[in-house]
Amino acid sequence: MMNEISQKLSIYQLLFIVTLSLWHLFGDAQIAVAEALPIQPGSWTLAVLPDTQDYTEFGLSHFTTQTQWIADHAVSHNIQYVLHEGDVTEHNNTTQWDRGLTSMNILNGVVPYAIAPGNHDYGPSGFSANRNTLFNDPGYFGAGSPYANQASVGGFFEAGKTDNSYHTFSAGGQDWLVLAMEWAPRDSVLTWANQVVTDHPDHQAMLVTHAYMYYDETRYDWATKGTTQQWNPHSYPLENNPGETVNDGQEIWDGLVSQHENFRFTFSGHVLGDGTGFLSSAGDQGNIVHQMLSNYQFKTQGGNGDMRLLEFLPDGETVIVRTYSPVLDRYDTKYDQEFILNLNELREPLAPPINERSVAANLLVGGSTTNGSNAVGPVTVPQSSLPGIGTFQLNRGDYQLSVGGQGMEYKRGILLASITQNLRDGLRATVEAGRNSFEDGLMALSLTQAGAAGLTEVNFNNSVAWFDFRAGWQGAHVNANGSLATDAFQGVDQSMLSKQAAGRYTLDMGVHSQTDGLLFAIGNNNSNVVVQTAPHSDGSGWDLRVQSNVSNFSGTGIDQDFSFLYLPYDTEGLVGGLYEGANDSHISSVGTFTMTRLSAGEYELTIPNESPETGMLILTVSDDFFNGSITAPNDNFLTYEPTLSGSFMINAFDLPSLSMEDTSFSWAFISFDDPLAPATIASADFNEDGSVDGADFLIWQRGVNSAAGLANGDADNSGFVDGDDLAIWQDQYGTDGMNAPLSVVPEPTALLLIVLGLLVPNRIR
Repeated sequence: MMNEISQKLSIYQLLFIVTLSLWHLFGDAQIAVAEALPIQPGSWTLAVLPDTQDYTEFGLSHFTTQTQWIADHAVSHNIQYVLHEGDVTEHNNTTQWDRGLTSMNILNGVVPYAIAPGNHDYGPSGFSANRNTLFNDPGYFGAGSPYANQASVGGFFEAGKTDNSYHTFSAGGQDWLVLAMEWAPRDSVLTWANQVVTDHPDHQAMLVTHAYMYYDETRYDWATKGTTQQWNPHSYPLENNPGETVNDGQEIWDGLVSQHENFRFTFSGHVLGDGTGFLSSAGDQGNIVHQMLSNYQFKTQGGNGDMRLLEFLPDGETVIVRTYSPVLDRYDTKYDQEFILNLNELREPLAPPINERSVAANLLVGGSTTNGSNAVGPVTVPQSSLPGIGTFQLNRGDYQLSVGGQGMEYKRGILLASITQNLRDGLRATVEAGRNSFEDGLMALSLTQAGAAGLTEVNFNNSVAWFDFRAGWQGAHVNANGSLATDAFQGVDQSMLSKQAAGRYTLDMGVHSQTDGLLFAIGNNNSNVVVQTAPHSDGSGWDLRVQSNVSNFSGTGIDQDFSFLYLPYDTEGLVGGLYEGANDSHISSVGTFTMTRLSAGEYELTIPNESPETGMLILTVSDDFFNGSITAPNDNFLTYEPTLSGSFMINAFDLPSLSMEDTSFSWAFISFDDPLAPATIASADFNEDGSVDGADFLIWQRGVNSAAGLANGDADNSGFVDGDDLAIWQDQYGTDGMNAPLSVVPEPTALLLIVLGLLVPNRIR
């Protein structure tokens, strides 16, 4: 095994990893505060500046801080070139170009640079209605400017215009070619660029253009994906001009990048969502092209000053990608912001570490419950599991969430939520977890007033729980037509689910629906629906119904997307059950608790040593309603709130009257300190960080020859740490501990062990 690992890495990679692992070893924080890391002797650096439009629009100093840092570290970090991905400005006006010029002028005579103007750099007010841009003005970056007169500039596409340029430089014993192309490049620009690359066969080529990749790790592709990818160049008015042509990422790949065996990189910005994308592809000649998206404008103060630093190691193959903010003096070490690649090898897609446990939190929402300005007060997270839940975009009743700083992509898991106020300003509320509320593909909560005609968004306190599919949680996102959303399910298949009528579905997972576990469901829209379930009396499955929160009972529902999650009773740490409110009894349950019916629709839950500050509840109506000849899940919904004694006060409300009414429901408690986990499997991911690596070996080494639990190296749960557990570690090394492969590049700590030659203890039973 050691030989396999050694073959994958050069000596320079190993040296880097030894250094970096020591830096990472003393803490697992994803955001590391540190002085700029030194580069390896003989390395060189490429700096990439993402969209700076907010800095120039609002007069923030972050842009200047970035370029000043680059100038100050040009020697220490051997910075050979700087790329700007475009949207230097927001509105293509003189004030903003003056600010951009001031920032970029710091580099003049210090480090050469290339700029690829973005859509906001073109047209009146930066709306890119045409290709007029102040960028081409000689007083800014046009002909005769210091930018145009750099010795590294090889030429331009059009006489008197500099927004399409090529540059050459030498670094690391290699000649490089940079193509900096306009927003949505024209066909004629691609023809010119092809000739430039053809004329430089001995140069490694890289492209910087504003819009190329999307945040879903694919290229922009209007022909195939159309409006499902936001902000594609083809969706802008530019293409409507007579004689105008536009190319998106896939068209640039097909018409330029893939055709040349010396292409190595593309860099782009423009895209929101999580602002990050990465793709390795093989060109027509078999060469590897690494394609990167980085854009941070949606972050605090327009990006926090984050920029990309690529260190090219002296082996001529290894590249270390880092994200650094000179404003905050910190590195962002999340999985998609710091990684290693090889110029000549395909890199596996970037993937977040697996949250093997659920991640839960309380959200405290300030501001008025309803208002006319769509505003929300501060949304804070007073309690959360790790990695912490946070917020991104916010408005009244719409809260976009993150886990460990990463947006929640619906294909990666299920988000459940509960309202944690039974009454606020005389109103009641329901909650959904929408797939695309902000039109960026990330999940967000949508809170609406219950019982009110129309869609009235409201600010309410709530709690949330995230379940990562890759940890083995069983669930799915379901389209309104009853089909499973593509690649957005785990542990279920289409044969288990069928549509019966409008908004009515049946689910059979091959378990006893009343005694084997609990089913939770939630609307997957930005609308005003609730989702109810009803376990069949014979245990054969469930009925599910999606219903408007202003409708009375009917045998049908409404066609809307929804999500569901199944928790078997052997889920690690589960306290919960299927409760019959009218009878004040449980059909089935697990854990220690007391549930008491206080009155119709009002139930008090007490869990020893727990409270609404130490954990949260997920709740779903799980009751049949019989009305003449119609039987269907009943039309109630559920909320809860803390009591003064630290218990949970659960309320069940009838729709649309909002009167309190008894119902049966599924409930589960999720601790913030020790959240739910799938039933334990044999795993060598002892520190539960989603990667079996050298850190897990260290845990095993410390625990060997002792009786210990999983956290101390007992992979097979035998009660003793021994050679069998080491064998599991060896088999699972380089995976997530559940047989899913990780990147081909082993983690730093693992390679530190190998490099230093740590020996396995001899006294293994």
